[in-house]
Amino acid sequence: MKPNVFYIGHYYDNNGLGESCRRYLDCLSSIRKVNLTSRPIYVTYNSISKLHKSNQYNEYENNKFKKYNILIQQTFPEYLEYHKEFGKNIAILEIETANIAASGRVDKINMMDEIWVGSEFSAKSLQLAGVFKPIKVIPEPYEILEYETEKKDFFKYESEIRPFIFYTIGQYSEKKNIKSIIMAYLLEFNKKDNVRLFIKTNDYRIENNDLENIIKHDMNTIKNIIRKPADMYPDVDIVCGYLSKKDIIRLHKSSNCYINSVRGDGFGSSAIEAALSDNQVINTKNIGSATYFNNNNAFMVNSIETKTVCSNSMIINAYTINETWFEPSLTDIRNCMRKAYNARLDKTIEYKSENFDKTIFSHELIKTQII
Repeated sequence: MKPNVFYIGHYYDNNGLGESCRRYLDCLSSIRKVNLTSRPIYVTYNSISKLHKSNQYNEYENNKFKKYNILIQQTFPEYLEYHKEFGKNIAILEIETANIAASGRVDKINMMDEIWVGSEFSAKSLQLAGVFKPIKVIPEPYEILEYETEKKDFFKYESEIRPFIFYTIGQYSEKKNIKSIIMAYLLEFNKKDNVRLFIKTNDYRIENNDLENIIKHDMNTIKNIIRKPADMYPDVDIVCGYLSKKDIIRLHKSSNCYINSVRGDGFGSSAIEAALSDNQVINTKNIGSATYFNNNNAFMVNSIETKTVCSNSMIINAYTINETWFEPSLTDIRNCMRKAYNARLDKTIEYKSENFDKTIFSHELIKTQII
């Protein structure tokens, strides 16, 4: 008899967590040996993702069974609730910081029967904080073929003058460390270098035009610190707001090197997508995504453990003062950007993304681990 699975997650939210939930729900829905019910929960104001097929999950939202064998909750620890009448309770969590014992989350997590996380970092953080329930490290599932077949047409450049494109995706926050990426790029490159930095960012609390003006103001402040001649700075492009999943993949396929020099992550989905698109990746050491990236398949940035101070997270009280994350070295970010740029031009330098193992993220493999 097929098990009845009840999934609860943020799969209509327009943010990284929403994308992660959609990936998991899509994978669960492809497993023929389960009966699936789903219900959405919300964390952002613009809860329904623009351009998202709102009826895609209607079938599972309309499913009802008298009894369930498994309840899966993919959310923040604060939102977890244990329901014994739903059978085995599983939490899918993204833990981005260390020293979380005093965060108030551990008791909630220990109510669950099993925890799934996307990285060794997250598992270790939970264990050191006192989580004693079984923890599985499971990569997020991807449709690998999507990253092999999508067109490389996000940018419109003639092939002979096409620049080398560095890019990053994420909220404009301390965690994503975009200011340091901008500074490293402006320090390392000049107008004569055939490069561009593309920043795709968002903040649902303010208008896109206002966010773009904030970033441009910050960039001018950085330029005033660097003090190069105004005509010596390389180009920076900024897009604020929503891009569809298809356009995000087109962006990956049309770019060269993804910069994931963040202070913390629990999995690093955008960096993984970049690697699935055969792009070079620059990644911070010691964080969640370092489960999958190393000196063999990426350019790794040294980091030091520091207190977590984040004034502009989209989630209120997301972190406590006792928690820590990892500050990437600005010098290393610069050096890694230069190495990635040179690797593209000099065929004698190893192209690290060729050593990235894509298969561990496939639906086929993840299915064998989750149900």
